[in-house]
Amino acid sequence: MVISAEFLGMLVLIASAAALGLSIVVDVGRVSAEKTREAMNQRQYDKKRAALAEWRQKTERKHVDLTTLQARLTEFNGRRQKALTELRALEFSKIELVHELGEQDSDGDIYWAQLAVGPNFNELDRKDIVFSRQIWEYRNVSHITAPSAELAHATVRSSFSQRNGVICSPVVPLALAPDPEVEADAA
Repeated sequence: MVISAEFLGMLVLIASAAALGLSIVVDVGRVSAEKTREAMNQRQYDKKRAALAEWRQKTERKHVDLTTLQARLTEFNGRRQKALTELRALEFSKIELVHELGEQDSDGDIYWAQLAVGPNFNELDRKDIVFSRQIWEYRNVSHITAPSAELAHATVRSSFSQRNGVICSPVVPLALAPDPEVEADAA
Protein backbone atom coordinates (compact mmCIF):
# COMPACT_ATOMS: atom_id res chain seq x y z
CA MET A 1 0.00 0.00 0.00
CA VAL A 2 1.28 3.25 -1.05
CA ILE A 3 0.97 6.21 1.21
CA SER A 4 0.48 9.43 -0.48
CA ALA A 5 1.98 12.68 0.62
CA GLU A 6 -1.41 14.10 1.33
CA PHE A 7 -2.33 11.24 3.49
CA LEU A 8 1.00 11.42 5.27
CA GLY A 9 0.59 15.17 5.75
CA MET A 10 -2.87 14.61 7.09
CA LEU A 11 -1.60 11.91 9.42
CA VAL A 12 1.17 14.18 10.69
CA LEU A 13 -1.35 16.99 11.10
CA ILE A 14 -3.72 14.78 13.10
CA ALA A 15 -0.83 13.43 15.18
CA SER A 16 0.38 16.99 15.83
CA ALA A 17 -3.11 18.14 16.74
CA ALA A 18 -3.51 15.14 19.05
CA ALA A 19 -0.14 15.84 20.66
CA LEU A 20 -1.04 19.51 21.03
CA GLY A 21 -4.42 18.60 22.50
CA LEU A 22 -2.82 16.13 24.87
CA SER A 23 -0.27 18.77 25.84
CA ILE A 24 -3.07 21.27 26.51
CA VAL A 25 -4.98 18.69 28.55
CA VAL A 26 -1.86 17.94 30.60
CA ASP A 27 -1.17 21.67 31.11
CA VAL A 28 -4.80 22.31 32.09
CA GLY A 29 -4.56 19.37 34.52
CA ARG A 30 -1.37 20.84 36.07
CA VAL A 31 -2.91 24.31 36.34
CA SER A 32 -6.05 22.81 37.85
CA ALA A 33 -3.96 20.82 40.37
CA GLU A 34 -1.95 23.95 41.26
CA LYS A 35 -5.18 25.95 41.76
CA THR A 36 -6.59 23.17 43.96
CA ARG A 37 -3.36 23.04 46.00
CA GLU A 38 -3.40 26.84 46.30
CA ALA A 39 -7.04 26.79 47.46
CA MET A 40 -6.21 24.12 50.10
CA ASN A 41 -3.22 26.10 51.30
CA GLN A 42 -5.36 29.26 51.48
CA ARG A 43 -7.99 27.41 53.58
CA GLN A 44 -5.29 26.10 55.91
CA TYR A 45 -3.82 29.59 56.15
CA ASP A 46 -7.25 31.05 56.95
CA LYS A 47 -7.88 28.37 59.61
CA LYS A 48 -4.51 29.02 61.22
CA ARG A 49 -5.05 32.76 61.07
CA ALA A 50 -8.47 32.37 62.74
CA ALA A 51 -6.93 30.07 65.37
CA LEU A 52 -4.18 32.63 66.00
CA ALA A 53 -6.74 35.44 66.41
CA GLU A 54 -8.75 33.27 68.82
CA TRP A 55 -5.59 32.39 70.74
CA ARG A 56 -4.65 36.07 71.00
CA GLN A 57 -8.13 36.89 72.35
CA LYS A 58 -7.87 34.09 74.92
CA THR A 59 -4.38 35.26 75.88
CA GLU A 60 -5.62 38.82 76.33
CA ARG A 61 -8.56 37.61 78.47
CA LYS A 62 -6.19 35.51 80.59
CA HIS A 63 -3.86 38.50 80.95
CA VAL A 64 -6.76 40.65 82.16
CA ASP A 65 -7.84 37.86 84.54
CA LEU A 66 -4.28 37.53 85.83
CA THR A 67 -4.01 41.28 86.40
CA THR A 68 -7.34 41.24 88.25
CA LEU A 69 -6.27 38.31 90.40
CA GLN A 70 -2.94 39.98 91.20
CA ALA A 71 -4.79 43.13 92.26
CA ARG A 72 -7.14 41.06 94.43
CA LEU A 73 -4.17 39.20 95.95
CA THR A 74 -2.49 42.49 96.78
CA GLU A 75 -5.73 43.79 98.31
CA PHE A 76 -6.23 40.62 100.35
CA ASN A 77 -2.61 40.65 101.52
CA GLY A 78 -3.12 44.24 102.65
CA ARG A 79 -6.32 43.30 104.49
CA ARG A 80 -4.57 40.30 106.05
CA GLN A 81 -1.66 42.44 107.19
CA LYS A 82 -4.04 45.01 108.65
CA ALA A 83 -6.01 42.29 110.45
CA LEU A 84 -2.81 40.76 111.83
CA THR A 85 -1.65 44.18 113.03
CA GLU A 86 -5.00 44.83 114.69
CA LEU A 87 -4.98 41.34 116.24
CA ARG A 88 -1.48 41.89 117.62
CA ALA A 89 -2.48 45.29 118.99
CA LEU A 90 -5.54 43.70 120.60
CA GLU A 91 -3.41 40.95 122.11
CA PHE A 92 -0.98 43.52 123.46
CA SER A 93 -3.82 45.55 124.94
CA LYS A 94 -5.22 42.43 126.68
CA ILE A 95 -1.86 41.51 128.27
CA GLU A 96 -0.97 43.53 131.32
CA LEU A 97 2.29 43.11 133.21
CA VAL A 98 1.96 44.10 136.87
CA HIS A 99 5.00 45.23 138.85
CA GLU A 100 4.34 45.07 142.61
CA LEU A 101 6.34 47.61 144.59
CA GLY A 102 6.61 48.48 148.29
CA GLU A 103 6.19 46.42 151.43
CA GLN A 104 3.34 43.97 150.84
CA ASP A 105 3.00 43.18 154.58
CA SER A 106 2.58 46.81 155.66
CA ASP A 107 -0.79 48.46 156.38
CA GLY A 108 -0.45 50.99 153.54
CA ASP A 109 -2.94 51.54 150.74
CA ILE A 110 -2.44 50.12 147.25
CA TYR A 111 -1.86 52.64 144.49
CA TRP A 112 -1.79 52.19 140.73
CA ALA A 113 0.38 53.78 138.02
CA GLN A 114 0.83 52.97 134.35
CA LEU A 115 4.36 52.59 133.03
CA ALA A 116 5.37 53.32 129.44
CA VAL A 117 8.59 53.82 127.54
CA GLY A 118 9.85 57.30 126.79
CA PRO A 119 10.91 58.74 123.44
CA ASN A 120 14.59 58.02 124.15
CA PHE A 121 13.96 54.34 124.96
CA ASN A 122 15.38 52.93 121.70
CA GLU A 123 18.55 55.01 122.11
CA LEU A 124 19.36 53.66 125.58
CA ASP A 125 22.04 51.08 126.18
CA ARG A 126 20.75 47.58 127.04
CA LYS A 127 22.23 47.72 130.58
CA ASP A 128 20.28 50.93 131.40
CA ILE A 129 16.88 49.36 130.65
CA VAL A 130 14.91 47.74 133.46
CA PHE A 131 14.07 44.12 132.56
CA SER A 132 13.98 43.12 128.91
CA ARG A 133 13.05 45.37 126.01
CA GLN A 134 10.37 42.88 125.00
CA ILE A 135 8.15 43.36 128.08
CA TRP A 136 7.77 47.04 127.26
CA GLU A 137 5.82 46.14 124.11
CA TYR A 138 2.92 45.18 126.41
CA ARG A 139 0.90 47.25 128.85
CA ASN A 140 2.88 47.67 132.09
CA VAL A 141 1.37 48.88 135.35
CA SER A 142 2.62 48.99 138.90
CA HIS A 143 0.76 48.26 142.13
CA ILE A 144 2.45 50.18 144.92
CA THR A 145 1.83 49.53 148.60
CA ALA A 146 2.51 52.79 150.44
CA PRO A 147 0.98 54.94 153.21
CA SER A 148 0.42 57.94 150.86
CA ALA A 149 0.24 58.80 147.14
CA GLU A 150 3.42 60.91 147.42
CA LEU A 151 5.41 57.98 148.87
CA ALA A 152 3.92 55.68 146.21
CA HIS A 153 5.05 58.10 143.50
CA ALA A 154 8.53 58.29 145.03
CA THR A 155 8.71 54.47 145.13
CA VAL A 156 7.77 54.23 141.44
CA ARG A 157 10.25 56.96 140.49
CA SER A 158 13.06 55.20 142.36
CA SER A 159 12.25 51.83 140.75
CA PHE A 160 11.59 53.11 137.19
CA SER A 161 13.46 56.31 136.52
CA GLN A 162 13.72 58.54 133.46
CA ARG A 163 17.29 57.28 133.12
CA ASN A 164 15.84 53.83 132.37
CA GLY A 165 13.65 55.32 129.63
CA VAL A 166 10.41 54.63 131.53
CA ILE A 167 7.67 57.21 132.00
CA CYS A 168 5.16 56.87 134.83
CA SER A 169 1.55 58.08 134.79
CA PRO A 170 0.13 59.89 137.83
CA VAL A 171 -0.31 57.62 140.85
CA VAL A 172 -3.95 56.93 141.80
CA PRO A 173 -5.58 54.60 144.31
CA LEU A 174 -6.11 51.11 142.87
CA ALA A 175 -9.90 51.51 143.12
CA LEU A 176 -9.72 54.49 140.71
CA ALA A 177 -7.44 52.75 138.18
CA PRO A 178 -8.89 52.62 134.65
CA ASP A 179 -10.13 49.26 133.35
CA PRO A 180 -7.73 48.00 130.62
CA GLU A 181 -10.56 46.38 128.61
CA VAL A 182 -12.51 49.64 128.51
CA GLU A 183 -9.36 51.46 127.35
CA ALA A 184 -8.76 48.80 124.64
CA ASP A 185 -12.34 49.09 123.42
CA ALA A 186 -12.06 52.90 123.32
CA ALA A 187 -8.87 52.66 121.24
